[in-house]
Amino acid sequence: MKIAFVYDGLYPYLKGGIERRNYELATRLSDRHEVHYITWRHWGAARRAPHDGFTVHGVGAPRPFYGDDGKRTVGEATAFAMRLLPALRQRQYDVIDCSATPYLPLYSCALAARLTRTPLIATWHEFWGDHWTAYLPERPVVARIAQRLEAGCRPLGDIRVAVSPFTARRLAEGPGGVTARVVGNGVSLDAIKRIAPSGEPSDIVFVGRLIDDKKVDVLLQAVHRLLGEFPGIRCTIVGDGPERDHLERLTASLSLGEHVRFTGHVEDGQTFASMKAAKVFALPSIREGFGITVIEAQASGCVPVVARGAHTAAPDLVRHDVDGLVCDPTPESLASSLGSLLRDPGRQASMKAQAERSALKSDWDSLARDIEDIYSEAVADGRRARATRAQVSPAETSAK
Repeated sequence: MKIAFVYDGLYPYLKGGIERRNYELATRLSDRHEVHYITWRHWGAARRAPHDGFTVHGVGAPRPFYGDDGKRTVGEATAFAMRLLPALRQRQYDVIDCSATPYLPLYSCALAARLTRTPLIATWHEFWGDHWTAYLPERPVVARIAQRLEAGCRPLGDIRVAVSPFTARRLAEGPGGVTARVVGNGVSLDAIKRIAPSGEPSDIVFVGRLIDDKKVDVLLQAVHRLLGEFPGIRCTIVGDGPERDHLERLTASLSLGEHVRFTGHVEDGQTFASMKAAKVFALPSIREGFGITVIEAQASGCVPVVARGAHTAAPDLVRHDVDGLVCDPTPESLASSLGSLLRDPGRQASMKAQAERSALKSDWDSLARDIEDIYSEAVADGRRARATRAQVSPAETSAK
């Protein structure tokens, strides 16, 4: 098959969950298929370039993804969407896989797929619905437009894929609900096994982009609450983002300077090393389309503690009190869960072993085979549809 992935971000230039998913799938599928990736020109001036077994095509110089408020900009998504139609019509693909986040590019891909009669897979990482109003409280008109554009995307695509049962359920809810297959995200188990623990151990580790939805401020307040019982507590914050300055000021105001370390952006190997050197992984995030760091923590032998919420899929990845804990997204609840593990090494060790076993189900090789089957199904359905049209057309012509 000739497969085209479409997304404005590209790993390793950007290291979000969608970039990582597309990269892991593309590299594995390129062993058996011709794989292309259409994105911004993150790598430099060349319009196309080989990239770890697949070919990347740049539609222009990358635009800033985030505004001063740390949120995705409409201008970037619009600009990328406008570049996609000519790019997709330049060559014929057997199947197109477009990430449905942000949403405007999916409209362009749907039009291009229709014009070229190419099967389209719409991959949903999140479905926000009414969360838009909370995300953009100061811009209610923009929030309503975004919500309607997102809802309008739901029926697009020959097959819809959700990266979690949570997102599949969200897509099916309410008027206009649609069904979606579930093909989750995974981890590179062999790569993680080869990583040695960091030389800077910690009790708690967080990994992720430092944005408001991740609620790292809740984690810092929880650590402050634990100081009395654990005066030597150590917490490592791995990642960077627009909230970093605010979080560092909060750390200072809570007198946590000796207890919290911000690493900034690090390479994947260092991320896994930090997880392996920690006892507990904390994810108080209130918005996760999947929560890939939860599985990475489990594979690293770090017990995850995640927050429940109406817009996060992370709790689906944890069996409470078996291979992790689920708590409320408050400092009190998070501190209680973290403390219950830190004060009980035996319970922590038992849950660590269970977490490592749970991660074995999320290997990228298996997930690549699952998505390959979906692509093959879409291609076969498309060929049957074209054959049917070809048989009907002569009869219609003679009738006229």
